[in-house]
Amino acid sequence: MTVARNLALTALALITVCGVQAQPSPPKPDVKATSRSYATDLDTVIKDIKDNFWDSKLGGVNWASIGDRYKSQLPQIKSRREFTGLVNRMLDELKSSHTAYYDVDDFEYYMIPAVMTRDMTGHQCEHIGLMGKYLENGSYRITGIMDGGPAQKSGLHAGDVIITADGTPFTTAGSVQGKEGKTVKLMVSRDGAGKPVLVDIVPIKQNLLRGFLNATRNSAKVTTVAGKRIAYVHLWTMANDQFKQALDNLMTSDLHDSDGLILDLRDGFGGNPFGYADVLTRPDVEWESTYHGGLKTSMNTGYHQPIVILINEGTRSAKEFLSYQLQKMHRAKLVGTTTAGAFLGAGSFNVGDTGVLEMAILGLKVDGKLLEKNGVAPDIRVEPYHSYQQDDAQRKAAEALLLSEIKTAGK
Repeated sequence: MTVARNLALTALALITVCGVQAQPSPPKPDVKATSRSYATDLDTVIKDIKDNFWDSKLGGVNWASIGDRYKSQLPQIKSRREFTGLVNRMLDELKSSHTAYYDVDDFEYYMIPAVMTRDMTGHQCEHIGLMGKYLENGSYRITGIMDGGPAQKSGLHAGDVIITADGTPFTTAGSVQGKEGKTVKLMVSRDGAGKPVLVDIVPIKQNLLRGFLNATRNSAKVTTVAGKRIAYVHLWTMANDQFKQALDNLMTSDLHDSDGLILDLRDGFGGNPFGYADVLTRPDVEWESTYHGGLKTSMNTGYHQPIVILINEGTRSAKEFLSYQLQKMHRAKLVGTTTAGAFLGAGSFNVGDTGVLEMAILGLKVDGKLLEKNGVAPDIRVEPYHSYQQDDAQRKAAEALLLSEIKTAGK
């Protein structure tokens, strides 16, 4: 391990949990991998896990034997994507969250270093504003659509399956690299069923944290349901203080004069959990200022109306802590499905010129309990149906519960 890595890992204990700092160098997506570099990169991953994984016993597995088994498969690897799949199959044997390998075709290759370094300007890449997971057949199932992003504007929905982009297998960054502002044709299976259709989409290029911050702000709205003003915001990630400040600002201004709040913590990324509950738990005091000449301004310090939180299997890391915290305080009710159980502190490590290893390097408990592999259970379980669409079953259930909470509170 290099001195730089030692310094980064030492710093992480003083900085944060669920989003810890180990800084990769800037991406070099134009570098082509070779058979020799695959072997070198696999050795790097194996050694980094041995030296830094949070559990020094590696979950009881024989890591050296596992490494040898996957090394023996290298002669069959013919492409970078095949290598990425091989590494992730090896890492899956650790059965740990926050432990995965990404290459330059994955938007996480750019996103994770930005999270670790709290960078809101660099680490840019072309993307289309969605997240999801790769299926065994190589297609990509969408689980979340960023508010105001290209995917939403093109009419894509959670549950849709992307088969190809411009006729080639889809990857979240590689398929749109160099295509900012240009039309890309996606072959999409609606809800993963039926005859595929072509969808035109125009990628944008930006820092992904900036994109998620914009999406969080774009999601905020107040709608009238059964005569009550229902506020809604989707907190896409808790990567740094800019997201906490955005939530604070929304809850003390645009969303403040509502009768209740739906806080959507489904999908997205984690980050640093501390301080996000403050605006939802501190006393709501109106602060008024008068200037020379009579100009008056006012602001509020908190939000005190009933809250319902939406969670699902994509609610991970810091979002699990926030869910647990507000549920324990009886400040909010949780609706949806049990969270991911992905609750470890992570670091980021360069692997050659085309890979980034996210690794769990810090074990965590809350109130003596392991959320890792267990997650946080909802107060009311509702299976997902048409998530983020008009007939979103979990959101409809959250609205019904919130109306009941508002009535109970006498609002």
